[in-house]
Amino acid sequence: MITTGRRAVINIRRGVCGSWEAGAVVVDAAVLADALATGRELDLEGASLSATTLAAVLTGSTASGAPALTLRRATITGVLRLTGAEIGVPVELRSCVFAQAPDLRMAQFTGLALTGCRLPGLRAGNLRVAADLLLDDGFTSHGPVHLADAQIGGSLRLSGGRLRGAGGRALIADRIVVDGTLYARRLRSSGEIRLPGARITGNLDLSGADLNSPTGDALDATGITVGGSLLAGRHDAGPDVAFCAAGRLMLAGARVGGDLIFSGARIERGSAAMSVESEPEPGESRLPVVPGGIVDGTACLVADRVRVEGNLELDDGVHTDGTVRLPNAVVGGYLRLSGARLVGPMGATGRGIALLGDGMDVSGDLEGRDNGRGPLRCAGQLRLVDAHVRGSASLTGIVLSTPRGYALLADRLRIGGEFYLRRLQCKGTVRLQNAEIGATLDCTGAHLEQPRLRPNGDARPSLDLRAATVGKDVVCSEGFVAAGGVRLRRMEARKSVQFVDVTLGTSESPEPSESQEAAEPDRVRYALNAYGLVTGELVVRPARPPGASVRLAQAQVGTFEDCPELWRAVGGIDLDGFDYQKLNDTHVIDIRKRLSWLKQVIPDYAPGPYDQMAAAYRRAGDEAASERVLMEMQSRHYAEAGVAGRIWGVLQRWTVGFGYQPWLAVCWLALFAVLGGAWFATHVPPPVDNGQNPVFNPWIFAIDTLLPIVNLGQDGYWRLDGASQWIASLLIALGWILATTAAAGAARMLKRV
Repeated sequence: MITTGRRAVINIRRGVCGSWEAGAVVVDAAVLADALATGRELDLEGASLSATTLAAVLTGSTASGAPALTLRRATITGVLRLTGAEIGVPVELRSCVFAQAPDLRMAQFTGLALTGCRLPGLRAGNLRVAADLLLDDGFTSHGPVHLADAQIGGSLRLSGGRLRGAGGRALIADRIVVDGTLYARRLRSSGEIRLPGARITGNLDLSGADLNSPTGDALDATGITVGGSLLAGRHDAGPDVAFCAAGRLMLAGARVGGDLIFSGARIERGSAAMSVESEPEPGESRLPVVPGGIVDGTACLVADRVRVEGNLELDDGVHTDGTVRLPNAVVGGYLRLSGARLVGPMGATGRGIALLGDGMDVSGDLEGRDNGRGPLRCAGQLRLVDAHVRGSASLTGIVLSTPRGYALLADRLRIGGEFYLRRLQCKGTVRLQNAEIGATLDCTGAHLEQPRLRPNGDARPSLDLRAATVGKDVVCSEGFVAAGGVRLRRMEARKSVQFVDVTLGTSESPEPSESQEAAEPDRVRYALNAYGLVTGELVVRPARPPGASVRLAQAQVGTFEDCPELWRAVGGIDLDGFDYQKLNDTHVIDIRKRLSWLKQVIPDYAPGPYDQMAAAYRRAGDEAASERVLMEMQSRHYAEAGVAGRIWGVLQRWTVGFGYQPWLAVCWLALFAVLGGAWFATHVPPPVDNGQNPVFNPWIFAIDTLLPIVNLGQDGYWRLDGASQWIASLLIALGWILATTAAAGAARMLKRV
């Protein structure tokens, strides 16, 4: 029965649907006991129910063995105190209103549902529920919901709930244990959701949830353990219903047995985190070398040391406005960033990191290419220092924007397969120093502009592969642009390095847009710095002359392929110690043209480049070209000597071809023999001894005088004086010089045979 405030007794009648209609404000215990005993739903249509009465019925002896208490649309007055109580029946309160926060601390329930209820808060620390705990479908709390150290034997359902926590915290569930799934789909929260140290056997499902926290942290799940997947992406209701967080997400040290999904999510730091930002002090680094730890106020997702057994998906339109921290994360599957929009804490122009993945270990592939919702876009640094991707990494078509900074900082990055940077659009420097790439690094069609600057204002390399190791090829082709040049210093590519149809070492785009700001071009030190490069094949065929010098010093190359544009590089080419085994186009480019290129880039004589070129032609079987190169080397050597040296060089060049054309010596010997014979035919010398009567032959005498060692029977029988004596001496000297040179040339020919 129902009584009024004047103690008047009002008759009541049972509705056809099993509900109760009443005109009073207080329901007595007999009505509740009857509903409990029969297990029927009791609809009070807003009537008041004393919390003390409800507690007495639930804890009374009549509750033992009853099927359930199902109560709808009750207004519960007072504080429902069930501290430490054991409730042996399932309790289901639907769409009820609590005047004061219930106290369920250390209570034990068979099952508890507060579906659609409205209350000023909930105190349920150390709560034990053998089955499900339902706080869903319109459940609204205007104060904190305390579930710290609670143990839920089934699932915890918060889907469709509304948590308006006072003091900045909406749900306090530290160390909660859920044996089933924690459903929080489309949950709306205006305070922090705390789940640090929680253990969830099934999934943690936050699909479509909207978390807003005034304190700076929207979700604190530090050290959480999820046996299934952590889902914080799109909801089934539609593509526009996605997880949103205005405040940091704290997942440091989390363990996820399945997938970690943020597909389509929007994660913002919130006003509290943004208010602590400050501009860098004068002289302070734009991008700190060691970013602040998990208390970093510039981060919007803190997942340091997270371990995900499945896939990590930050894709499909996910949007962030602070650093995504994944240092030392371990991902058992793939990491997908396709379609993500990652914005650093101060955008693309300020200091900050869009994604921090130092030391991250990904067992599968790293995906950032367009898979239907666009490629990855980063406004801020993409940092992968010491990261390890055991599969391939595809960043084809992604957009990186950190002007005058390191757009991709990935020193010591290890990739087991291919690394695709095809059609990369980058403002800033891509740095891959000491990286290890198992197969090919493909930069086809990439545009790298506005590189990082040195303190003196010079541009750093747009692509920095210093001391990197590539298992197969490095491919830069089809319009590849590196405004600050490319550094391959001490790099090893086991198959080839190819620069075909590229633009190197210019700070201006080949076709600048009308909106592009006019600025002084950056000073580029090297358009291509390949000092100490080791590779099987080097192809450098730029579309236009490099805008700065090209350095090939100490490089070791199997096959070298070039083009005229390379040799017109601004600043020339450094070939000191450049070692290549073969020129790939010896039959296409004329030797005279190649020698002119060499002379153009070597203003001062150096024998090494000529020796290398001659050896390459010799290995190709072109002895004539090889000798031509060596002759040019000697010609330059003597041309830079003194007057006497230059004269001697001219004589060497035209008499014996510097010893590389011995047939010239034979021709000169024949010429001098004819000239000498003609002289002595008209100036016959007298015999030394009149008694011997030798027969004089001017031609044999000239030959006998020219040829050293050989004696034809004319030398020593005739007395020479005057001009004939000088001519004979000259023939003797010329004979020794020409004969020695001819013999040396013949020896070289026989040695090659």
